[in-house]
Amino acid sequence: MACSVRTTELSSHSGSCRTAGSTSNSTSPTTSTSTSTSRSREFGQADADAVYKLALENLPLGLKVKDALRIIDQAIEDYGLQHVALSFNGGKDCTVLVHLLAAAAFRSQQRPTHNSNPNSHSTSIPSTTPPPTSTSPPHLECVYVRCASPFPQVETFVETCTQRYHLNLRAVDGGMKEALQNYLDQKKQEVPIQAVLVGTRRHDPHGVQHLAPFARTDGGWPDFMRVHPILDWTYKEIWDFLRHPDLTLGGSKEAGLIEWCELYDYGYTSLGSTHNTFPNPMLKAIGDTSVKGGWRPAWELKDETQERAGRDAKLMKQVIEVEEQIVTL
Repeated sequence: MACSVRTTELSSHSGSCRTAGSTSNSTSPTTSTSTSTSRSREFGQADADAVYKLALENLPLGLKVKDALRIIDQAIEDYGLQHVALSFNGGKDCTVLVHLLAAAAFRSQQRPTHNSNPNSHSTSIPSTTPPPTSTSPPHLECVYVRCASPFPQVETFVETCTQRYHLNLRAVDGGMKEALQNYLDQKKQEVPIQAVLVGTRRHDPHGVQHLAPFARTDGGWPDFMRVHPILDWTYKEIWDFLRHPDLTLGGSKEAGLIEWCELYDYGYTSLGSTHNTFPNPMLKAIGDTSVKGGWRPAWELKDETQERAGRDAKLMKQVIEVEEQIVTL
């Protein structure tokens, strides 16, 4: 059955975002009316410099950041920033990716031209020496393929990031394949998109082991270059980056230092539709009334192979039954 595809264009110039009129998962927290507006500082040159400073650290996370920046930098060199889009859905992985892309985009403004050879993929490391200060933040092309019943918290966070990271974001409803084709067709009338940055990780429960940092889409899919800057990052490294004390943008001492979707504070470790996403049963604080909302935060998950355990409704039901038994004792 063909699905309908609708688009909603958001940009860092607009001040509103359509929130889906869906029924929230009963285990999700109530959306705060204040959200993050009071601390929605925009990404700037100092934030880019902080990312590149982290890339200088000869530690596992610093090395991963350095390699991710190299891949993003190469995509910008090969295609030009205006022809590179980010696939963004408000999840933790693409939140890391948008922060890295914003940093690399600031650096790209100091390069006079880009390499027009899309097959060059050089392995050179981008310079970590701070460039001259740029007062004009680059705008980033972005596509948000919205699921059938998104969490209101995700929609709010996407709106926040649209402003914060200067995103020219186009929200598209429908199946992934149809939505991407629709997006690319629309962009052909403006500035064609040739490459899309994706937050896929090799060790995701549904990751693909054979993927390379640069890979064209498979046959039958819209044709573009997929770019995977965080392909070899672990679940722990994702959270180490988001919670790094030197990367301060939108966060707080309580919620972390790069703001993420608030659902992760309440035990969610993998976000999807309200129909199939629950807090991760591995993070249920059974019998511990001191834990906020009864769920430990996503970054406390020790076994990353259980990252998508919150997509298992049967397992979630079993955990709730165990908790109810403890309460009645």
